[in-house]
Amino acid sequence: MARFVAAGLSAAALTACGGGGPGPAHGGDGEVERVRAPAPGVSHYRTTAEGDAVRGPSEPKAAVQRGVDAAAEEAGQSLAGDDRLGLLAEWIGERLGAGGAPPPHEVVEFFARHLGLVEPVPHLLVLGQPDPLALERGVADAVRRFLARQPYNRYGAAVVERGGLNVAVVVLSTRFVELEPIPRRLDVGAEVRLSGRLLGAFARPQLAIARPSGDVERLALGAGPALAQSVPMAERGAHRVEILAQGPRGDTVVANFPVWVGEDPPEEVVLERGGEDVDASGSVEEVHRALLRRINDTRVRRGLQPVVEHPGLDEVALAHSEDMLENEFVGHTSPTTGDAPDRVREAGYRSGLILENIGRGYSANEIHEGLMGSPGHRANILNRDVTHVGIGVVGEPEGSRQAFLATQVFIRMNRQIDLAAARERLLRKINEGREARGAEPLEADENLEGAASEAATSYFAIPEQSQQDTVDEASSGLRRFSMMFSRVGGLMAVVGDVDEAARLEPTFDPEVRYVGIGLAQGDRPDAPPNSIAVVIMLGWAR
Repeated sequence: MARFVAAGLSAAALTACGGGGPGPAHGGDGEVERVRAPAPGVSHYRTTAEGDAVRGPSEPKAAVQRGVDAAAEEAGQSLAGDDRLGLLAEWIGERLGAGGAPPPHEVVEFFARHLGLVEPVPHLLVLGQPDPLALERGVADAVRRFLARQPYNRYGAAVVERGGLNVAVVVLSTRFVELEPIPRRLDVGAEVRLSGRLLGAFARPQLAIARPSGDVERLALGAGPALAQSVPMAERGAHRVEILAQGPRGDTVVANFPVWVGEDPPEEVVLERGGEDVDASGSVEEVHRALLRRINDTRVRRGLQPVVEHPGLDEVALAHSEDMLENEFVGHTSPTTGDAPDRVREAGYRSGLILENIGRGYSANEIHEGLMGSPGHRANILNRDVTHVGIGVVGEPEGSRQAFLATQVFIRMNRQIDLAAARERLLRKINEGREARGAEPLEADENLEGAASEAATSYFAIPEQSQQDTVDEASSGLRRFSMMFSRVGGLMAVVGDVDEAARLEPTFDPEVRYVGIGLAQGDRPDAPPNSIAVVIMLGWAR
């Protein structure tokens, strides 16, 4: 009887695959697994390969090769063999869990880097059949389905015998960059040298490096396709290096690998299992909630404000996840909805900062850790300027398991403010500015304030009302108090932070004696969400 398990990792998000692994050892609050590499690690990362890409007994090995070739020919895609992917498939095959589940993402990632691969963690499929002919057909069908979703161009495979079945592990990868060999280990103070070229339709490469401290540095690498950059490595520890490029589906990770500085690359990976495994499975809703919790836990640990979940952005994110699932693609750019800023604007939200992460895995834990392992996606999660997030998760059955495809949309919105406290602060800052210029402080006048407050509120209540209309409305409301002032004037600003209005030059006129400040916060089609309308009415003494 056939078994099929497909463990696909999103190239855009470096997310994780799930499953069993080697036996646990107990330690701390949970279980600890130590997985050693089956062979010594290579000294350099390379993008060239040679040798046999399919490993195993001759007859089932030939069947797998025919299945891969048939799928590639039907899809019109060129798949080149990589002997390291074949060895990776063999190592994974030796560590399959129950039901053919591959080992955890951390193990696959560790093995891939140990072998000198720079591409995002490859996608896996596991297929068991009793005879070679059925295996060939099964592999062809499974690879065909994967090729319909993403443009792979490298593969490796291995066949192991298990429970009377020929179990094929097929590894599919995308190589869109050629690089000169890069040492996996450097001395403190040395430079990592990136030299090579982008392949295919990719351009505008960018570099993102997550330092051992957790800080992420970004650097544009020119227009492409050629790239050349040297980056100093002054900090001891593991530096995660990532190269991104603009492709047909938006920004795409084309390389992601660690470089160890001042210490040797590890020969084993340590897996901790325990409290976080509450996220190991569940419904779409549970994964959604867990992803939000993991994002904010991570931000708080880094000393950042948590992001606020926004229902409207949830809908934007969910629609994109559903679009990717239904139209069989994974990427930031959709053929029907455009990119993330397009989708956010179409939903009626305006912001100068819109970021998007896409992840796929079998749990919130895997998705979050996969994103945090990508410097570019990590930087989005830890961006100090974003204030709100939308999360959309869809389920994707894979045999006996459930995979999850998640979109996270981060934007900067103005936070809800205490209007009374903000009014007091603004008056205080205006008077501080007047004092610095040698002018007397302004005195708050309740009539000016009443007119200013009504006008600020009307700005959001009447979307077609302009700022000039708003100021004119406030001025007209003060006509009955004309005997109290020699002259009345007004000004208005729409801001994200009330302090921005403390620098408006008319408020520093030394002849002005009275002021009324009106504040309102709300949404309009022509302004970012939660914008603050500031109306300031000024009065000159008689």
